Parts: sequence; structure tokens; C-alpha cells
Amino acid sequence: MPNILMASLGCAKNLVDAEIMLGETLGGEFRLAVDPRDADVIVVNTCGFIEEARDEAREAIRGYLEIKRQSGGRVRVAAAGCWAERDPAGVLAEFPDLDAVWGLAAPSSLREAIRRLAAGPDGISGVGGRAAPREGERLISTPASFAYLRLSDGCDNRCSYCAIPLIRGGLASRQPGAILDEAKKLADGGVRELIAIGQDTTAYGRDLGRPGVDLSALLERLLAAVDVPRVRLLYAHPAHLDGRTMDLLLAEPRLCGYLDLPIQHISDRVLGRMGRGYGKDRVLEILERFAGGGMVVRTTLLLGFPGESEADFLEALELVGTGRFRHLGAFAYSPERGTPAFGLAGAVPPEEAARRRDAVLLAQRRVAFDWLDSRIGKREEVLIDSAGGEGRLIGRSVREAPDADGSIHLRGFFAAPGDIVTACIKFREGYDLLAEPGGGGKGRRRGGRA
Repeated sequence: MPNILMASLGCAKNLVDAEIMLGETLGGEFRLAVDPRDADVIVVNTCGFIEEARDEAREAIRGYLEIKRQSGGRVRVAAAGCWAERDPAGVLAEFPDLDAVWGLAAPSSLREAIRRLAAGPDGISGVGGRAAPREGERLISTPASFAYLRLSDGCDNRCSYCAIPLIRGGLASRQPGAILDEAKKLADGGVRELIAIGQDTTAYGRDLGRPGVDLSALLERLLAAVDVPRVRLLYAHPAHLDGRTMDLLLAEPRLCGYLDLPIQHISDRVLGRMGRGYGKDRVLEILERFAGGGMVVRTTLLLGFPGESEADFLEALELVGTGRFRHLGAFAYSPERGTPAFGLAGAVPPEEAARRRDAVLLAQRRVAFDWLDSRIGKREEVLIDSAGGEGRLIGRSVREAPDADGSIHLRGFFAAPGDIVTACIKFREGYDLLAEPGGGGKGRRRGGRA
């Protein structure tokens, strides 16, 4: 019986693709491999959003091709996902020892393709993208405590720097019934936190053309139909976040008091060149709306975009210093062929873009550490995700999303993944917190202070 190993890189949307591919292939005919040396077929589900992501994919592919070489060619290696979708010929030219390049959709009969690949080189190449999100049974690969719930795929925003529409196409929302059915199945399977994802979750339903089919209505139906303690919303777009959704986030206790809101910049001039469809006033309006409601806002900033002046950069840096964002990621601009921004006048030298990114991250570190220190001595509800070393458990409050943010390490608890425990925050360890049973009281920070 052939063994399959799936190595998924990049974002949560890519992970859902990988879970569906595994769900389509595993069963009586194939088994899941954990160690790549035990695999007969290795599928690298690549990310191709920016050059840094492609470099990560290159490193992974090289490593697995080395395992293929050591096996004497017994192990077959295929590339799938966003980079393979965008440039299948380029991927194959760079790695001619790959046995297949499948792109996003993978073959329509993935089970048959894996069967042929396990038997010998298959050479399927250049499979086109899909017109709608791929549906199917998923093999959930996240901890038992949470799972991602994809609302849509693709994007209609056409930001000037972004290659996603070139890779995944336009907005393709899933039908509400399919989303609710999947959410119920996940909750019945023990998932305690559903994390809603899409390229732009706040655009959900716009392409379906039916009145009342939008994000806020979907969230209301989800909360009414599914018995799950937490629902988290990621990838909200400032131009599409409406008042009704904001009201729900502030009022509904099962909606995590957390919003992932990638603003990309705060300068009106830069936002205009990026084609984001909003300006500084809109961002500040949203932040003000959430300021008094205990909401935790995470954002992403893109530094070094063509034409970004020192004044534009300092405007972004100043906003970060105000402490409006509890979590923040920052990236240096990566020119992507085929996007409107490629070759745009006013290029910022890569080393300067990196300097600006690093300055923003340093400013955010101070903000984040101050906020984490303010939580020491307080009690929080923590969802257990996994067991760690030294007898610790690892979990998150509603204030942290998995993978992107820090976590809470617990000691002195007898609990399992999926349990929610009340813990007292005792220390800060870098971006993580350490908690124990018991009441409040003074603790201290440990290491990592900016």
C-alpha cells in the first residue's frame, strides 16, 4: 500500500487545499506517511505569493528530491499549489527531477494520478486553476482544538502588488449550506474553534448575487446552527468590513474578540498606488470603533512599495507606535511579474525596504511586549492546542490566532487538546506567556525585552 506525505507551505488557505487533497486520496488504497523516508509519494504544496515564499518552496523541494536520490528513485516527488499553478514550466525547468507538477487544482482524478505516480514517473504538468473552491472530504491536519473553515477562494480586489488573482482567479464564494454542513461536521468531531478564512472574508457572497448572502448573515447562521465555543475571523479587508459585521464582533461572545485586518499601509498616497480602495480615515474609523470594545486587532504592513517616501514610511511607523495593533506582521515589497505594480516608477532599493520593515517590527515589539506584560497576574480562558516539553501544555486565549501569534504555555494542568481552562498569567517569555492554575497576583517577565 503506497504511503503519501503532504508538505504544505504558506497560508491556511493552502493548508485546506492540502487537507482536501489528502481526503481525496487516503483510504483503503493509500496511507499517510509521517517520515518522508517512509513515503512512496511526496507532494509539496507550494506557496508562490512572493519571492520569499518561493525560496521556501525551493528549499523544501530540494530537500525532498535529495530523499528521492537517496532512495534510488523509489520515492516520487510532485509539486502542487500556488507556485506550481502560476509557473508550472518554470518549476519543472528549475527542478527537472520532479515527477509531476500539478498546480492548484491537481488532477481531476487525484487518486488515479497518485496511483500512477507511485508506480512510476507520471509527468502530469500545468493543470489549470479551478473556477470554484475545491470541495470534498478533508483530512484535518490541525490540532484537535481548531480547524479552518474556508468561506471563499480567489479575489476581485486587484491590489496592484498582489499576484493572488493571477494564481487563484476571481472571488468564488462557497454556498452557505456547504459551509454550514462542514462547520457542523467539524464541531461534531470535537473542534472547539472554527477559524473563518478566505482571500477576503469580508467580500463573502458578493459573487453569488443573492440578497442576504453576505458575511454577517453567514456568521449569524453559523452561530445559530453550530455548537462551538469560538469562531475567529481572519483576512478582513478594511474597504469591505461593514457595520453589521463589526457589531457582531463586539456583541457576540462566541465570536473571538479578535480581528485580522491587513491594512498594508496608512499613507493615503501609498494606499492609492496600491489600489486598496480606502484611505487613512477608513482605517482610523475602524480602529476607533473597536478601541473601547476590548477587541484585539492584528494587521499586516507592506513597506518599500514603489514611490513610498521617507515621510510615508514615518507615517506608518508612527501609527505602529500608537499601540493600536496587538499583533503585526511586516513585509518588504516583492515585485511580482504580471501585477500592475511590477516595474512601477519610484522603486525603493531592497535594502532600504528591509530597513523600513525591520524598524516597524522593532517598534511593534515594544508595543507587543508592553501589552503582554500588562496581562501578567490576570486570569484568562485558554484553549489547549497541544502538549509541549517540560510537562507544559500549549494553548491560546481569544487574543491569539494559531501560527501567526504567540501562545500561552501552561504548567500544573491536567487537560487535553480541546479543553478550555482558566489560567493565571505568571510570566512573559518573549512573545509567549506562561500561565499556572490559581488566582491573580504579581508575576514577572522573562527574557526578550526590547
